[in-house]
Amino acid sequence: MHCIFRFDIFQFMKMKDKSAQLTASREKLVQQIPDLSTILPGSLLTRMVRCNKPGCRFCEKGKGHGPIVILTVSLGDRKVRQIQVPGEMMKEVEDSLRAFAQTQELLKQIAGINLELLRERKRQR
Repeated sequence: MHCIFRFDIFQFMKMKDKSAQLTASREKLVQQIPDLSTILPGSLLTRMVRCNKPGCRFCEKGKGHGPIVILTVSLGDRKVRQIQVPGEMMKEVEDSLRAFAQTQELLKQIAGINLELLRERKRQR
């Protein structure tokens, strides 16, 4: 009986250590979340456009104008918004898209840890 009691204490300490490790891991991930005020969802694409003006030397050659860069964002309900991105804003937009993707990945990892913590708490009951 005494041996079982020691095992239970050992298991309890082990669970507390695991919970502490998971909590510490979660806190490290939370610290890595980018500034949420700068994130942008979507993707960038480039395309050539035609102005269709008579005599336009670019469109007559078949090339068109561009390439122009477009930020494409899905708004749900089959709605897509496309916004032309000026060259001087490219780096800012790319950084914001990267921050959004990083935030999504970190949130998935944090949610996974939260599930493990829930399992640990349930075992400790």
